[in-house]
Amino acid sequence: MSETVNLTIKIDPALKEQLKQLAQENQISMSQEIVQRLQESLLPPSASAVDNQDTAETASSAFSADEVKQLRALLKKQSKKKK
Repeated sequence: MSETVNLTIKIDPALKEQLKQLAQENQISMSQEIVQRLQESLLPPSASAVDNQDTAETASSAFSADEVKQLRALLKKQSKKKK
């Protein structure tokens, strides 16, 4: 960042302490920690954030005629119980 501006915000004291700890762990200023976190939160989600285990969804096959028949029987039974 070549140019910066001051920004005053009000935050919970516990959050401030948490940010302070994180900044110390990362050996950067609180300001840098906050700016980095804000910038990351504004980035579009990456593909790895959505699927980090390289798993893919697969479409399941349609119900067989027998399965449809069983589902209809269950639904019919449930509707009779409600009456």
